[in-house]
Amino acid sequence: MRHVALAALLLLLQAGRAAPDDVLRIYLARHGQTEWNAAGRMQGQSDIPLDDTGRRQARELAERLAGVPLDAIYSSALLRSRQTAAALQGRAPIVALAGLNEQALGAFEGLSQDERDRAKRAEFERRHARPDDALDGGESPDQHLARVKAALEQIRRQHPRGSVLIVGHGGTNLKILRILLGLDPERASVIQQGNDEVYVVEVYAAAKPTLWKLIPPDHLDQL
Repeated sequence: MRHVALAALLLLLQAGRAAPDDVLRIYLARHGQTEWNAAGRMQGQSDIPLDDTGRRQARELAERLAGVPLDAIYSSALLRSRQTAAALQGRAPIVALAGLNEQALGAFEGLSQDERDRAKRAEFERRHARPDDALDGGESPDQHLARVKAALEQIRRQHPRGSVLIVGHGGTNLKILRILLGLDPERASVIQQGNDEVYVVEVYAAAKPTLWKLIPPDHLDQL
């Protein structure tokens, strides 16, 4: 079962259950698929739109969260995140925050993850493990973490309780979970959120956060 290292409870969360008064419930979604996702290319901050599958996934996200009360919806400023969030237009105010953008990968944006770019991929893996390496014009992991942390703090100041949806990116959402759950980089590295997966983090004022995974009815075999 995935995410055992996070001690995450995997279950179907009842839609429409309001958050308790002392809890901020963060629904954490990844944007829908793009052509670069499908091709296995690293996007970073390259502004790639959703493909047909991604647009369907955005609609399914809206359907999956039907009946869930939301106080706000936050996306990154990148098109693939904004397009996904737009599928929930009218449900709550939508705010685009550049602080939620994916990590800028500099010289490695557009890199294929298959055998064609094996040598450069190995260089990326080596350099991305260094917290202060800005990847030749991109951002270092530490810079990305600090930016995401500032955006998350802004959201939590605006919403100390209630429910919000964040439509982020694979790397950005990993950083959000790392911050909220107090994970070190090694433990956080096991997180691999799909384009159609939703996590729910319940953040308490005086207790440890709880991580849930929202499982649609056609994936109940994950329970």
